[in-house]
Amino acid sequence: MTSSIPSIQLASSTSKLPPMYDVAIHFTGEEICKKFISHLDSVLSAAGFTTFLHHDNAIEPMQSQEPVLDLCRVAIVVFTKTYSQSSWCLHQLQQIIELHEIYSRHVLPVYYEIRPSDVRLQKGDFGKAFKVTAQQTFSAQQLEHGMSMWSHALTKAANFYGWDESNYRSDAELVEKIVKIVYIWTFWEKNAHCT
Repeated sequence: MTSSIPSIQLASSTSKLPPMYDVAIHFTGEEICKKFISHLDSVLSAAGFTTFLHHDNAIEPMQSQEPVLDLCRVAIVVFTKTYSQSSWCLHQLQQIIELHEIYSRHVLPVYYEIRPSDVRLQKGDFGKAFKVTAQQTFSAQQLEHGMSMWSHALTKAANFYGWDESNYRSDAELVEKIVKIVYIWTFWEKNAHCT
């Protein structure tokens, strides 16, 4: 199945609107949703943050949720072994990175049961799946450009400050660290807009 590379059109007027969500949690997979994501969402909500679960089963594939992404202060991107199997996730990550570059939206990567270097360099099983997904998504003429755009987004996201789940004793400890950083960034941004 091939599709054209989606054009990302960002209305300049939306950058003037106040974010309606504090955090978008971007991920794929029902298993992680039931475990780590539900825990993270619950703790963020209990801390007073408004969250939006941004995943490929929430909407029809390849459909954009651009207004929601643009109205979030922070995007937490949860990379897993199956992330690069989703063309929807890769397209949306490309959009998240563009929003960061244009509007300075915060992007926080989390590596769950996957090495950060596999994401950054698109290697190992993650890299193999990445190539297969690109070949199934883009036409022969679009393949090189499409892979380049996705690769840029993955590498850029993986270069941000983030968390490797293997460095923590439990999901609870990892979630606590993430929520602290989200608190600091949203607190700073809200105060910056008040001055």
